[in-house]
Amino acid sequence: MIDIKLVRENPKLVKDNIKKKFQKEKLPLVDKVKKFDEEWRKLKYKGDALRSERNKISQEINQAKKQKKDVKILIKKAKEIPDKIKKLEDRGNKLEAEIKEIMLKIPNLMHPKVPIGKTDKDNVEIRKYGKPRKFDFKVKNHVELIESLNMGDFDAGRSNSGQGFNYLLNDVAQLDYALQRYGMDFAMKKGFIPVVPPMLLNFKTLLGALNGLQDFEEVVYKLDKEDLYLIGTAEHTLVSMSKNKVLNKKNLPLKVCALTPCFRKEIGSHGVDTKGLFRMHQFNKVEQVVFTTPKNSSKILEEMQKITEEFFKTLKIPYRVVELCSGDLGDKFTRQYDIEFWSPRQKAYKEITSAGNCTDFQARALNIKYLEKGERKYVHVLNNTMIATSRAMVAILENHQQKDGSITIPKVLQKYMHNKKKICAEKK
Repeated sequence: MIDIKLVRENPKLVKDNIKKKFQKEKLPLVDKVKKFDEEWRKLKYKGDALRSERNKISQEINQAKKQKKDVKILIKKAKEIPDKIKKLEDRGNKLEAEIKEIMLKIPNLMHPKVPIGKTDKDNVEIRKYGKPRKFDFKVKNHVELIESLNMGDFDAGRSNSGQGFNYLLNDVAQLDYALQRYGMDFAMKKGFIPVVPPMLLNFKTLLGALNGLQDFEEVVYKLDKEDLYLIGTAEHTLVSMSKNKVLNKKNLPLKVCALTPCFRKEIGSHGVDTKGLFRMHQFNKVEQVVFTTPKNSSKILEEMQKITEEFFKTLKIPYRVVELCSGDLGDKFTRQYDIEFWSPRQKAYKEITSAGNCTDFQARALNIKYLEKGERKYVHVLNNTMIATSRAMVAILENHQQKDGSITIPKVLQKYMHNKKKICAEKK
């Protein structure tokens, strides 16, 4: 969530930011939270005044007793104060909860360089790498390739678990494992500390890591009769690792990474790749999270983006980098880049990873701070998908397919696949 001081002192700035994100339905939230906050502060002032009065009366009672004076009236006044304080506190606590709920719906302030636009069509291309390969044969999509190789069972996945679940076999399964191991090795070589985190989080924790209640309804799976939710990305559990902590500035930036399965309700795409690996309810991902000072967060975003580009260059996958426009930018981000790989089957660039700076948005919700010159300040949090293996496999299968239906394995992955250079059709 953003700093409530922004709403108190500069509501116009907050509203202008909402307008640039084309979320006009959220504009009334600013006035509502401002009104609640003003009432809450008045209640706090009254409560503090009553506590001060209570202390003063207590002193007067003690003084009167010493002087052997009648203290009945003073005692009566003193007894009335706790009820008054409790009523103020009850109303204040209710307002505080309502304020927090509203604040979670107000988007983060965007970086001044974020392009203004309504949809992903307005995202701005920053650069490209590699030239799309020219094929002298009919290109297959990744589903056709996997099925022709006899290395996947999409029908069994749908039958046993539903749409968005698959079985991968033999060398295609090995390819997934290879990408997982290579992704972790690559991240660790760049200074990221490996973490094996919980893959279940409670409601309060996950709410701080997400964009608010809407993502609970649209994204997250809940365990029946438990206050536990399956993570949609390792980002949720890695960020939450520092909840309610004060980090040592000397240890910043703190860089952590994790390899986890991820679980998401939404699929959201229709057409040629609805069946397959591009959008799934369960997939594997290597995620990077960085905790840093506000001064360094913009620089670290560029560094993280560079790391991921370097990673995909080693896989020999043509890609482009786009900066997300205001309307496509997630509410927790101040700025975000996507890498999109070239899909020869669809003749278009498709999202494969994202890197974003959340500034202090998540840190406020999760109460993550660092100490600087005796003052506790909120850290800035960044996250980056090193690799979502399912989408990377789509990119590899389609871009490295051969005329005979085999797949050339990128050189950097061959050592993770028992030095195999190709994935060839499995005999039925």
